[in-house]
Amino acid sequence: MPEVSLQLFFSYSHKDEVLRDELANHLSTLIRQGVISSWHDRKILPGEEWDHQINDNLNTADIILLLVSSDFIGSNYCWEV
Repeated sequence: MPEVSLQLFFSYSHKDEVLRDELANHLSTLIRQGVISSWHDRKILPGEEWDHQINDNLNTADIILLLVSSDFIGSNYCWEV
């Protein structure tokens, strides 16, 4: 088991949340083994500054996984940020 897991950042359209969850299930073995850990914006707790949390996790991620779909491309936030 690795000493430090790779940090995975999911970037996706909220309309694709079901697909993100399905992909996370496929990656669950790697998470259990400690190879990777994942983060997405649904992990932001109430009261936390969402833009700060997203930027912090995006800047510290080892892997940025873009779930590109027509909804992702159509999202102003996903496209611009």
